[in-house]
Formats: sequence, C-alpha cells, structure tokens
Amino acid sequence: MYARQLDYFISVAECLNFTQAAKHHFITQTAMSQHIRALESKLGFELFVRNNRSVQLTPAGQIFFQETKRMIAIFDEAIEKARHAASGIAGNLRIGFIDLPNKKRVLPALIQKFHRKYPSIALSFKTGNEEAIRHDLERGLLDIAFTTSFNLAATPPGLAYKPLYRDPICAVVHRDHPLASKVKIPPTALANDPFIALEMREYPDALERMIQFCEERGFTPNIVSRHEYAETVLLMVEAGIGVALLPRFLKHSSNNNLRFLDLTGKPDYVSFIFTWSTNCNNPAIPLFLKEMDSFTEEKVPSTKKQPKSTVAGKVILTNSLN
Repeated sequence: MYARQLDYFISVAECLNFTQAAKHHFITQTAMSQHIRALESKLGFELFVRNNRSVQLTPAGQIFFQETKRMIAIFDEAIEKARHAASGIAGNLRIGFIDLPNKKRVLPALIQKFHRKYPSIALSFKTGNEEAIRHDLERGLLDIAFTTSFNLAATPPGLAYKPLYRDPICAVVHRDHPLASKVKIPPTALANDPFIALEMREYPDALERMIQFCEERGFTPNIVSRHEYAETVLLMVEAGIGVALLPRFLKHSSNNNLRFLDLTGKPDYVSFIFTWSTNCNNPAIPLFLKEMDSFTEEKVPSTKKQPKSTVAGKVILTNSLN
C-alpha cells in the first residue's frame, strides 16, 4: 500500500523539488503532489513545508526520511538475500591471512559486508606465516588470502593478486637516537649507523630491497645483524644495537622506546595484497572480488593512480587502498 508512495516521498525529499521528482518517475507534478498528500493523510502529519519558492522537510518529515531510507535498505537487502537463496548461491570460502597489525585496516569490515550479502556461503579462516599461506593456496587448501609483498613482480606463477593498499618504509630508531626528535629525515642521515636487517625465508626480496633502497640513495648499509622476524628486529633496535628500515604498520607492534621516522625523497612501500590461485574454480571468489572492489571504492576513495592487479604478468583489474 505504501511502497510506491514511499518511493515518491524519498525522491522529493532528496531533491526538494516536486517537478524534478515527478520527472524521475515519469509522472506529472500534479500526480506527485497528490501522492504525497495521500501519504501525509495516511500518516496524520505533514512531511513538507511548501511555498512558491521552496520545498523543505518538516521536523517530522526529516525523521521519516531517515527512517524510510533505512527501511528501504533493509527491504532491498532482504530481497537480495532471498534471490541468492533461490538461485542456489551457497558454498564455502576458505580465507587465509598472515597475522599482522594492518589486517584490521580492511578485513573485519570487508568480511562482514560479504557475509551479510552472501549468508549461505560459509567462511573459514586460517592464520599463518607467508610461506604457509602461499603453500596452502598452491595446494588448493585455501581459496583466497590476504598477505603482504615486498616485491609484487616476484609473485609466484599460478597466483593472481590485487593490491589493496601500501605502507611506506620508515626509519626505526631508538628514542635516544640523535634523530629521534625528527619527523622526517633523509635516508643518508643513517649512512653511518649500524643496520638491523629483516631477512625472512618467505620474503627473500625484503633484504635485497633494503640494500637496493640505500644504494640508490648513495650509501651501502652497514648490516650488523639479520633476523627472520620483524619483532626481533624491533627488539634489537630497542636494545640500541642499530637502526632499521621497516613498514610503518609495525609501529603498532612497537612501544615508546622506538620512533618511526618518515623518509624524504622517493618513497618505498610494502604492499598489502589479496591473492588467489588461478587454478581455483570456486565460484565464490569472483563474488568476493566484486564486493572487495565496491568496498574499497566506498571506504577509501582515492584520486591517485590505482595499482593494477595481475595474473601471470597480465593486467586484469584495478583498485587500491592507498
């Protein structure tokens, strides 16, 4: 009884113009006014204040507008869920991710959005290190994964990826370091410092990129120790053994004894990526990709040039969180 009138009301409330709203629904302005009057009569209160110059929502109309939009959204969601159930959209999606602080930047809200839209798709999760997660993807034990990459060009064959966002590389120093009070420093300011390096089995490119980063800026880092885990590198810097170059998101794993300093000049990044096996035919994967695209556009609009997603060196998708 109310559905069409509510639709008309929302249109008028959004543009505050009866003529424009009527054109949107391909009816006359007179017919639109009659529908709104009929709705007001049923409700028992006025929705709009009208005069020859303008149309405004009444206080009651403003509340009704907000609540009506919420109700319509719930109604549309119910229809979408019912259609999925009727069309047989169901199954399982096995998701892997590495246990890093930056996973909370995207994953909880994205997974919630996907589950609400596809409640019949059962989700399971596995946490592991980079090597274990990639191994499970290649063996078909996982459908998709969220992980990091120090070098996107080195992504193993058979895996497709989509960059989500990037974290810049920062200088990490002890709070008593002479440069600790600075906000941003040139990389060359650390040329004479001993370096603590991250040398991970699953990220063989991390150490090479760190050395290359320094050499491109005119110095070779004096590496005094190498460690497989970022937490150990942070511990060594906190102990005053040296300085390090690490992604900014690790600041959440540090304490007040450490300072993360931005670097001047051309920045370097670690990418947080969504990846999946090109040999996996799970129909839930393209559904998840579609939701991820709309999610990133809604949550973090960007005016920067978007990184490209790649399968075996070919561009297939675009979108990122920067």
